Amino acid sequence: MYTVYLIDDEKWALYDVQHTCPFAEYGFSVAGAQTNPFAALDEVIALRPDAVFVDVRMPQVSGLDLIRMIQQRAPETAFVILSGYAEFSYAATALRLGAVDYCLKPMDLPEARALLERLREFLRSRPAAPAQDAPEIACSSEQFAALLRHVNAHINEPLVLGELAQRFFINVSYCGELFKTVTGETFTHYVRRRRLEQACDLLEHTALPLTQIAARVGYADLPYFSRVFTASYGVSPSRYRAAARAGGRRP
Repeated sequence: MYTVYLIDDEKWALYDVQHTCPFAEYGFSVAGAQTNPFAALDEVIALRPDAVFVDVRMPQVSGLDLIRMIQQRAPETAFVILSGYAEFSYAATALRLGAVDYCLKPMDLPEARALLERLREFLRSRPAAPAQDAPEIACSSEQFAALLRHVNAHINEPLVLGELAQRFFINVSYCGELFKTVTGETFTHYVRRRRLEQACDLLEHTALPLTQIAARVGYADLPYFSRVFTASYGVSPSRYRAAARAGGRRP
């Protein structure tokens, strides 16, 4: 029997998944469920479920970031992304990270059955993962977890790694290493990606002018924001918005 773990910041969503998906019928058991993503990270590393169902949008940390953190310590884990929105940018990133599926919630029973069938076939076809040692599965320190929560909560504000390391009592060099280990990215890349993901969301779902969007995600200078965005996505912010509108996701 395969094991799954469920992560969603909304209790009703966890309840819905558990009562809509006929897990046992398809050879799955639910190893655990959490509304707190950082507590979930600890439990997933300890329990090593075969698959994790994770909400893409959570206030403390995004589901995509949580996937990256888990992959650093449990790379054999399969992921199913749950979202209340059909968002191209999130779906594309999820698939790049190797997620088995990107599902809209709430699911109905036929959708849940089809999902579990796909997930079961995926797990059956993958090669067995080698065992890992206990340092490999150790979780990040409480100080770093607090620092990361602070970064996510203040992503649109000026953020300096040295100041953050001092504030949370972490050696700055070690803090940089932790960022790379936990998130798979340097501090600078992590902050830039999170800001640009917020920018994509605002471009897709609001009619705010580009100057306001740039300011909201931490870029006071619009030309610089446009250069960073274009370098990351291959299109300018205005063209990204136009493509989102053409695809039916109108602000």
